[in-house]
Amino acid sequence: MKICMLTTVHPPFDSRIFHKESKSLAKAGHTVTVVAPFGSKSNQKVDGINIVTVKQPESKVLHPLTMLRIFIEGLNQDCDVYHCHEPGSLFICSLLKVIRRKKLIYDAHEHYPSLIAENSVFPDFLRPLVFLICDRGEKVLANILTDYVITVDEVLKEKFKKINRNVCVISNYPKIELFEIHSSTVEASSNDVIYVGGLTKIRGTLETIMAFEKVLEKIPGAKMTFVGGFIHPEYEKKVMDYYHSHNLEENVTFTGHVSHGKVGEYMKNASVAIGLLQPNPRYELAIPVKLFEYMASGKAVVMSNFKYNSKLISEIKCGLSVDPNNIQEIADTIIWLLEHPEDAKNMGKNGRRAVEAEYNWENMEKRLLSLYDNLS
Repeated sequence: MKICMLTTVHPPFDSRIFHKESKSLAKAGHTVTVVAPFGSKSNQKVDGINIVTVKQPESKVLHPLTMLRIFIEGLNQDCDVYHCHEPGSLFICSLLKVIRRKKLIYDAHEHYPSLIAENSVFPDFLRPLVFLICDRGEKVLANILTDYVITVDEVLKEKFKKINRNVCVISNYPKIELFEIHSSTVEASSNDVIYVGGLTKIRGTLETIMAFEKVLEKIPGAKMTFVGGFIHPEYEKKVMDYYHSHNLEENVTFTGHVSHGKVGEYMKNASVAIGLLQPNPRYELAIPVKLFEYMASGKAVVMSNFKYNSKLISEIKCGLSVDPNNIQEIADTIIWLLEHPEDAKNMGKNGRRAVEAEYNWENMEKRLLSLYDNLS
């Protein structure tokens, strides 16, 4: 089967789109083309997958131009299925389905209407209207023109089951193979703490630094590593001003963006992995993939005490959940884990075992391939 993975906002080498879904489908013998925005227009083949990019304007205001370019590239593809990944590409692929008479899969990774409405390009007074338009539009297109809806969790599944009978949960779990060489690192014992991902206000970067500063009062030799890059310059300045003014350079390191395959290298020396998403309805309704990646690395986790996070962490006994705005509670939790290395190791082992047994992409791959078998 010829498959066109089409996105208007994700990068061409997105973890889920390229490294998981596209590679799994290509491995099974399908022909896969990824059409995505990027800094420049290109056409190349990577790991057996065709990568077609369109030039993405720097200004968010010009996003409609990106959508037009993606539509044109999508129209030029010789494919049997359009597999889209957000409401913008759902709109484009709905048009392509009508024009080309192809199958259409909508892959809902996020609670998109809320995510889009939060975009800084929209003033506050417009956000309720933006949410309403996106929510209604997504539901209409997923109902009328979509052959199959993929979601990442049960909450989204319940939403789409009301409008489309063909809904499948394919969770964004980590690939075991990416963390395989580090399975022995659950034995590691250190005073190192790590965060992996984008550095933004909603991800609690500043709160993490402030909490770790308190950790240093008790454990002066502790180290904190942030693996990932800042997304918003204004927030980066705020964080870095605090970082330098509090003389944290010796204990806190920022690596910047690193390639998908190298994240595990940074994980191996840490004892504790942290993720402090800030309160937000979109995040409180789902479990972040970051938690499963930390578990796959065999690390004790410290995560925000949202309902689904806390439930999973408690059941697996893979770490501790905290109020993401309570700096002292976060610091005390990190200190406890660093001062109780055997407990931290056991939590890491519990998380690793759970990923090996259930929460891995290899299991989700079977669902994806089965879905495509049913579609053909």
